[in-house]
Amino acid sequence: MEKVFITGRGLITPIGKGLAANRQALKEGKSGIVFCESYHANNLPSVVAGIADETPDANLLDRKMLRFSPPAATMSVSAVYEALQEAGLTPDDIRGKRIAVIGGTANSFGKENTECTMNFMQSGKLRAVPPFSVPRVMPSSAVSIISLFYGLKGESFDISAACATSTISIIQAVRLIRSGEYDMVIAGGAEQLDWTQALGFCAMRALSTKFADNPAASSRPFDRNRDGFVLANGAAWVILESEKSIKKRNGKAITEISGIASNSNATDMVVPDAAASEEVMRLAIADAGLEASDIQYVNTHGTSTPVGDPVEMQAIKNVFGSSVAINSTKSQTGHMIGATGAAEIIFTSIMLEDDFISPTINLDEPEEEFAWADLVKEYRPNAGLKHAISNSFAFGGSNACVTLSKVK
Repeated sequence: MEKVFITGRGLITPIGKGLAANRQALKEGKSGIVFCESYHANNLPSVVAGIADETPDANLLDRKMLRFSPPAATMSVSAVYEALQEAGLTPDDIRGKRIAVIGGTANSFGKENTECTMNFMQSGKLRAVPPFSVPRVMPSSAVSIISLFYGLKGESFDISAACATSTISIIQAVRLIRSGEYDMVIAGGAEQLDWTQALGFCAMRALSTKFADNPAASSRPFDRNRDGFVLANGAAWVILESEKSIKKRNGKAITEISGIASNSNATDMVVPDAAASEEVMRLAIADAGLEASDIQYVNTHGTSTPVGDPVEMQAIKNVFGSSVAINSTKSQTGHMIGATGAAEIIFTSIMLEDDFISPTINLDEPEEEFAWADLVKEYRPNAGLKHAISNSFAFGGSNACVTLSKVK
């Protein structure tokens, strides 16, 4: 079975555009969560969001391609470009090659669908609907634009699994490389941000509402004053390669994806399940040929919800006891839904590479029931990281866990 490595990473998140900015923000504990004018203008109870820079790089997509490209796609093309650069590749190096693209978005296109519908209803005329609206609202738009822009000939498809979307995209990519079917796969995800996307979550009372005067304090996983999660946008993509492919082109492995696992709760549409969460972590560790005692760090799903955080913490306790360091990078970024799993895998890769753990910011008063846990509240350098896991637990019961290992 082929080993699989990350050789390139690309990021656009609320804490920075590009790897360097995100790396520094993680170390500094910077928050990317701000007041969201569109939420406020539409009278939503939650008025905070993690807002990334969606502006496309002018030297990449031309005017013709931009007609078909929603922000999820433009961010993705830029993130993939950065990932290729880190991998020591150019667009010409991969053009026409049999390279697969696997990714997804979870809930990005409410605004464009709403605007098209309202424009037609109000005017009664089809010309009020943009002729390129269909490709712009396809869930697979980002995957399609990546394949078209870079001229890739391998299979390309979209995965939709709510908050676990991009983690499962990476898991599927690993399976394709392990099987020997591909030497290289581009995998990840993206998410746009709009008030229409937040509407349903507000109706569920799932979003934070208590920190309008201090948005940076609103995402506070594991804190007793948490009151919901914070929606965010962004894009995160990785270049995955087999060991054979890296050696053939004299490339460099950054982090090994050593273990993968996914499962389903099969119990509730929105409430997570500790037993299923525990199982998926154990499976991902075993798939890497490791024991729980080999893992030094868990990048949690950690959304900052009253219900979800305790369930995940119980599952972690069942697997590791108090032997691992625990944080939530969503405290800094908010929840990028379809992009968040891939972003957190990249964050974990950065921490393995530089041997640090980023702080869970806003963790001012940890829940008493989490007293057993090594919750990282401040930047922790020289963390001694060799192996780590990254969790994604989604609405619909889709769970995913990836084990990452430091390259020796």
